[in-house]
Amino acid sequence: MVDTLHHPTIIRVMDIITQERYVSASHQEQQVTPSATQAFIVFLAGVSAALHIWKLPPALPVLQETLELSLSQAGWLISVFQLAGMLLGLVFGLFVQRIGQKQSILIGLCVLSAASFAGATASGIATLLVFRIIEGFALLMVTMSAPALIKHIAPKARLSFFVALWSAYIPTATVFALFAGASMLNYFDWSALWTGSGIITLMMALLVWRMVKENGSGHTPGHNQLHQAWLSIKQTLTVKEPWLVAVTFSMYTSQWVAIISFLPIIYREAGISGALMGTFTAIAAGVNIVGNLLAGKLLQQKVSANLLLNIAFITMIVSAFVAFGLNSSPWTQFIAITLFSAAGGLAPATLFNLAVKVTPSAQNIPVTIGWLQQWISFGQFAGPIIVALLVDYTQGWRSVWLLTGAWGALGIILSYLLCRTAAVKS
Repeated sequence: MVDTLHHPTIIRVMDIITQERYVSASHQEQQVTPSATQAFIVFLAGVSAALHIWKLPPALPVLQETLELSLSQAGWLISVFQLAGMLLGLVFGLFVQRIGQKQSILIGLCVLSAASFAGATASGIATLLVFRIIEGFALLMVTMSAPALIKHIAPKARLSFFVALWSAYIPTATVFALFAGASMLNYFDWSALWTGSGIITLMMALLVWRMVKENGSGHTPGHNQLHQAWLSIKQTLTVKEPWLVAVTFSMYTSQWVAIISFLPIIYREAGISGALMGTFTAIAAGVNIVGNLLAGKLLQQKVSANLLLNIAFITMIVSAFVAFGLNSSPWTQFIAITLFSAAGGLAPATLFNLAVKVTPSAQNIPVTIGWLQQWISFGQFAGPIIVALLVDYTQGWRSVWLLTGAWGALGIILSYLLCRTAAVKS
């Protein structure tokens, strides 16, 4: 899924989230010379970390053969990566705050590399699952720290650019992993993807260690800060609006991640493999960012958020029906899934925008975004597992559109309730 921060409102959210009072005590921070190069290195570190999410999909057809995986087991391999974000998205920032941002990124990258190297030796599903879970926790250490570090080291005149650039770390990694991964599998086995990803991440860890300056030591939150954090969590989760925006977001992520992750298997069953399969999958994933960018522009022009969400969910329902319900040709299916992904991209930017509007107060925005992230991860966790169980049960992909259509219909209903609430608040 694309992290959507292109809209100016979302950039302001990131600025609030990374204010010193939420990240570290300002009087303890060291002064560093702003550097666009260092900020770009941190972005590349995020890309190298996100490779570990998307190294799996192109390898799924091979893993099904070599490890004799069922589709349900493949779904678990996709989903367990999201356990950390699903369980700890709201509170993980306290740990990052304690050890410092650069240190958190370095630890995360090193653990990702070690887990990827170890995963390359796995001979069964259980071992691979364990290392995928470890990778998920390590990724969270990187992604929770990088935006705050970018804020501190990027030149102020280019801060908005680098915050927007950070939003592209997942789609950048997705396109690279899907295309390069499928090409590599023409010459190597699946373990080469794990080893290669580990090497790239380890090299980035060395680059961050050598090139990125410290922005301050870790800071242990005091009693008052912890008390304030608890009050903010309580204020946020005792009103309905943050729940509405978070659950609506999960209706989107459940279907998008499930469909895009299983595309290599879907195309393999249709007789498409190798570089063409990687190209098809990378295009289908990459066009999602078009919807994100378009939503940001349209929101700036005061287009209704409810309209954008309706377009996103209705298009996803219809295109999923065309792709799976009509027994379409591979080319028609490719076009339908590409439209599914591009139109679906309207949802994330719109929902982040609404999250800012419906949060109880400006001080609660970090908690609202953290809660949102947990539900995003929940959707990414649950979607592939449920789709895989359905395909195994029905012995085919023909019924998948019914499931994604149900998620889309719920998304439309929740969007209406959410936008009505947002209109009242504004």
